[in-house]
Order: sequence, then structure tokens, then C-alpha cells
Amino acid sequence: MAKEKPRIFQDGRDMTINVIVIVLLMIGAVGFTGMCSFSPGRPENGPVKEVDGATFMGMEARAAQFPVRFPQMPEGWVNNSARRTTIGEAPAPVVGWVTPQEGYVQLTQTDVDVDTAVERIDSAPREESGTQLIDDSHHATVYSSPEADIRDLWVVDLGDVRLLVKGEAVDDEFRELLAATIATEPLPVEGDADTDAGTETGAAS
Repeated sequence: MAKEKPRIFQDGRDMTINVIVIVLLMIGAVGFTGMCSFSPGRPENGPVKEVDGATFMGMEARAAQFPVRFPQMPEGWVNNSARRTTIGEAPAPVVGWVTPQEGYVQLTQTDVDVDTAVERIDSAPREESGTQLIDDSHHATVYSSPEADIRDLWVVDLGDVRLLVKGEAVDDEFRELLAATIATEPLPVEGDADTDAGTETGAAS
């Protein structure tokens, strides 16, 4: 009579069941300790990683065909991302901040027309839903979606550049970022464009 094979070699069901049980026990143990969490914004423990958005945007200003601004936000605003994207096949610098109220907003600058900018900034469909006063002479057009997970987009048309702000923050922080950007002088464009300006710095939103 042939020697019976060890049970582990009879089939894989027992091993699969054991693995599932172990994984469930691990998840339960970690969940019980409260040491596991997910947050797309500010880290729960530890400071936000800050990037040198001013240097990045300075390079973008020398490469862009439109005026580029980098607002100096007050204390509590942490510049945590800076990158280049494309809107309507045209380069568009994007810079983001974690806000004092622990939200997140990102500013995109582009010279494409408003309709193209709204349509191409991401894949989310939005429709014009109203306006917001920014300062005495500027207002933002707000584009919204009925979908709860699609954030509003605020757009200010300065003629030679469109400012687009989206993210997850209170209206006053959207307004503060746009007001600061409008009041900021465009960055200087003297010098040769840096061919490395498209390198992303920090995290994308």
C-alpha cells in the first residue's frame, strides 16, 4: 500500500483557508490598535512635506508663453506640490497647498480659452453654476457637478492667463488663494528657459 501524502499536498484548500484566517487576524489586530488610517490630505502624525514651488514656478515662467505667478501665501499655508501638466496640448504649471484649515487647493495657470481649460483640466464633467466675488474688480466663475465626489472648479480670466483653482477646502480659502495670485506680479522671464522645468516636484492631487 502506497504511503499517504501529507495533507498539505492533497489540495490547496486548506492552505488558502489558513492564509485567509491569518490575513483577517492581522487586519483585526491592526484595526484594533488604531495604527492604520487613510487620509489624502495632511498626514495625521507629522508635518506636511514642503516643496520649493517658487523655484519650480520660476523655471516655468521662463518656459511659458504667458505670465506665470507664484503667490506668497501667509503662515499656515504649506506648499506641498508643484508640477507641470498639459491643457489642450499646452503646458500648464500646477502648484498646490495644504491650507490652514487642513484642506487642499491647487492652482493651475494656462493661456488656453476658458471652455477648453474647464473641459481639459481633468476628466470630470462640470457646468457653470454661479460666480464668486474675489476682490473689487475680479470675480470667479464656478463650475460644479452633481456628483458628490467631483470638486468645484473656480476660474478667473485675467485676459492673458486663466487661473483655475480646485481642491477640498472652504470657499474663503479658494478666494484667498485667487486674490493673492491676482495681486502677485508675474515672475521674471529673463534668462534661458530651463529644459528641466517639466520635472515634477512633490506629490500630485
